[in-house]
Amino acid sequence: MLQIAIVGLGWAGSRHVEAIRELGQKITVECLVDNDEEFLLEKSREFAVEKTYTSLDAALADPQVDAISICLPHALHCDAAVQAAQAGKHVLCEKPMALTVEEATRMIDVAGQEGVKLFVAENVPCSPMSRFLRDVVQTGRHIGEVVSAFVSRGFQAKPSYAYPGRRAWLSTPEMGGTGIWMLHGIHTMGQLRFVLGEVETVYMQEHHASSFSRTDLEGTMSGLFTMEGGFQVRVLQTCEVKLSGELGGFVIHGDRGSLKAWQDGYEFVGEGSGEGEARLNYPESGLSDYALEMEAFADFVAGVSVGPTTGVSERRSLAIVQAGYESAASGKPVHLRERFGDI
Repeated sequence: MLQIAIVGLGWAGSRHVEAIRELGQKITVECLVDNDEEFLLEKSREFAVEKTYTSLDAALADPQVDAISICLPHALHCDAAVQAAQAGKHVLCEKPMALTVEEATRMIDVAGQEGVKLFVAENVPCSPMSRFLRDVVQTGRHIGEVVSAFVSRGFQAKPSYAYPGRRAWLSTPEMGGTGIWMLHGIHTMGQLRFVLGEVETVYMQEHHASSFSRTDLEGTMSGLFTMEGGFQVRVLQTCEVKLSGELGGFVIHGDRGSLKAWQDGYEFVGEGSGEGEARLNYPESGLSDYALEMEAFADFVAGVSVGPTTGVSERRSLAIVQAGYESAASGKPVHLRERFGDI
């Protein structure tokens, strides 16, 4: 059993504990870590985990701890991961793994030097939707070869883009918070890469509706990717428009048919589909996406499998997000390999 310390007990840290309990094997929660002593005691009682620490240093000094789950504000991810790796602990880091490709590279390099594993807690590729779409694209089932695609995600922030209580930092730049493109777009980019393959060129624009009150953060990011597979993907990530139900998700066009997929179902259209336009459900999984990501981390550490969201993989998702910001600022497309090298 991999013994892990959960560092930061907000929404993400609590979800990690619950996912490990759901998995019920391969990983056990050794201790909880949070600098809010009163809140830490409350969580200790809630999760029935007796061992607690109020500092990362204390957890890293514990010989019973094999790995660290980093659920801290994003600006703290890089330093915490480096510190944990240098202490000989495996690292599971919440998404985004860092705020820049440079930081992500530092995390990867130190983990490699210290002989520990670095994995990113990105649950979306573990979802039934993602796994189904990846299979369809790779096999060409029903749609044939991909010709073009459209990926969209969005909600409407009311009254403004903000988070309450302990999560306020998520949308506060001076606290390491970010806008919709980093905070939610990193999920979308992870899923897009998992389903459609690697991105070659990123061209994005930023938009603010008159009703969007934040001027320091983006409201909508939209644009066009050229994929290494040669086709193009239109992308929309927004907190100005509610893309619920079938309005958000994937539309994938192939040379034999098309596929429309949203969170709860999908439909094929075209002569290659065989199902006409019937709405269908994804194959069910016995575990939640979050439990599956925990299992993937444990298997990665054990050398059983590599898993979809290693540090090296998720650095590519981060590169797309960073390139999107840079493209929106310059008005020009960004070629990922030219900008970041061979990542």
